[in-house]
Amino acid sequence: MKLEERIRIEPDGSVTAFSGKIEFGQGIRTAFAQLVANELDVPVERVRVVLGDTAQVPFDFGTFGSNSVAQEAPALRLAAAFARRSLIRRASAHLGLPAARLDTRGGTIGDGDGKRVSYADLVRDAPLTGAVPDNEPLLPPERWGSIGKPLSRVEARDIVTGRARYSADVRPARLARGAIARPPARGGRATRVDDQAARAMPGVIAVVHDGDIVGVVAEREEQARAAADALEIDWEMPKSEPSETQVVAMREDAGTDAALASAALTRSATYTLPSIASASIGPSAAVVDVRPDGATVYAGTHRPFGLRDAVAGSVGLPKESVRVMPQMSSGTYGRSSAPDVSVEAAVLSKHARRPVLVQWSRAEEFAYSPSRPEAVLEVTAGLDASGNMVAWRYDEHTNVHTAAGPDPRVAAMTSGRNAVPPYTIPSARVVLFVEPTPLRTANFRSLAAAENVFAIESFVDELAHASQQDPLAFRLRHSGDPRLRRVMERVADVSGYGKKLPARQGHGFACTLYHGTYVAQVAEVEVAASGAVRVLRVWCVVDPGLVINPDGVRNQVEGGIQQSASWTLLEELRHKNGRVATTSWDTYPIATFRDAPESIAVLVEGDSGAPSTGVGEPGAVPTPAAIANAVFAACGARVRDVPLTPQRVRKAAQPVA
Repeated sequence: MKLEERIRIEPDGSVTAFSGKIEFGQGIRTAFAQLVANELDVPVERVRVVLGDTAQVPFDFGTFGSNSVAQEAPALRLAAAFARRSLIRRASAHLGLPAARLDTRGGTIGDGDGKRVSYADLVRDAPLTGAVPDNEPLLPPERWGSIGKPLSRVEARDIVTGRARYSADVRPARLARGAIARPPARGGRATRVDDQAARAMPGVIAVVHDGDIVGVVAEREEQARAAADALEIDWEMPKSEPSETQVVAMREDAGTDAALASAALTRSATYTLPSIASASIGPSAAVVDVRPDGATVYAGTHRPFGLRDAVAGSVGLPKESVRVMPQMSSGTYGRSSAPDVSVEAAVLSKHARRPVLVQWSRAEEFAYSPSRPEAVLEVTAGLDASGNMVAWRYDEHTNVHTAAGPDPRVAAMTSGRNAVPPYTIPSARVVLFVEPTPLRTANFRSLAAAENVFAIESFVDELAHASQQDPLAFRLRHSGDPRLRRVMERVADVSGYGKKLPARQGHGFACTLYHGTYVAQVAEVEVAASGAVRVLRVWCVVDPGLVINPDGVRNQVEGGIQQSASWTLLEELRHKNGRVATTSWDTYPIATFRDAPESIAVLVEGDSGAPSTGVGEPGAVPTPAAIANAVFAACGARVRDVPLTPQRVRKAAQPVA
């Protein structure tokens, strides 16, 4: 790693840090600024963080999996620490004093006698450069100035005042609007395009048929859409060909079937989760300016370098000549990993020879964007006479969660995420079946973790009740991980888990370990006689290792809980034969303010001696199971199918003993 790729001291003494990661609501720009400010011993307001601009930042594969802080914190801290030591070395020569006598303070370096020099003076003649050592010493905890301190997101003021710039806000000179003619279903190809009527319509600049893309460029969006609707197109729909199911054994202990057969108590259950939409508040949009010598892309994306390569390939340019300048995203959760809207804008721009904005409609977003895969989860477990789990068999049937291909290792990390329970079980068999689907599926917030943890934590609750054990005590007796035990015990304590509640109210417990982050939750719900579920309160304890910004952690966990509650109670993307039927908010409801819990209490109790781990996804993972378990506690309804609609709750309801 080269210092100049990560840290630059500007002429005014401020600091610019560079990362290939992307900010789309996680707060990483703020966290990265805190890390760099801490190691360089400058006020955090003096640090600017450049993210994802392919002309400025080092290569990065992408922003997903709650890995941003875990992957980038060590690199940025090392680079900043090396920059600080390099500045001290320069200050030693400048002041004529031994480096050992010098220390940093607020962007200056000096000794105890008042001799000081600013960072700006030290880089005036030459920027900082050099290879960053892997063992560069970091400032000790007693010198931490910004790590662990609450700090509002640096973009917050711009967002709430409307100054934040999103992809659809970009307005280069001569900007035109583009619209795409869509096939009736995914995969359709245009075999004939009659564009005579469209070309004669007002404002039309170009009609494009390039490979699989058929579209119109016009001066105004309504003109482009009207002309796209006027195209007469013959579509060739893809033939339905059988695809093989990919089978991946994730844990396979000998003797599992025998252990189940000899168990004192066995239980089996099947859980299902539907396809759900990313349902971003702002549909996908991109502005692309393709020129003979290169292209500039303004878009929300998880993978700026992947997007650069996709755009370059679509318009026949060298990838080095394409610059991606990421913009604010209006909600993504994995959606913007796909380059589709940017590639469409690039192809239209190439033919129109003008910058082009393509913005999908709400109906397009529902019908044509990737969705979270469906899942059917079959689980059987056996307990011995003392109530200990002795065997576990788990079959996960789902679809692909990324476009990474059939590599079993990728499938295990994505479609199989969190399929192996975090408990001590002597014998287990966990098998993943990645099955074909006519829908377009892709990575979604937490990938398959929310699916698997819903089934695992719901079933663990069932096992506890079937063996007449307290659900928390049952989990604790099967966990030897001290950090997991600690978050479980803490959330039970702060929530009053187990206390008597009014009629038709209940507490539900769930926990998980996601990418090194420990999370435990208690949900309190009320179930009406109609079966309608109201989430009243949620308590969460999270341990993400070293905490950089506790407010940022709370924000992410609260948001994850809110969104996950929406999946659990309301959301289902209905489809038939590959065609999506729910294409508007009236047929695909999401949670609004009136659905929000009365309170969400997030206790951030990290382990400062452990590496920082991510929080963008873990908070959303246990919530469905916590809510479902609370519904059972409230009214005796064990609902194994999401969403937990009033009809399903009524059907499953039984009197609580």
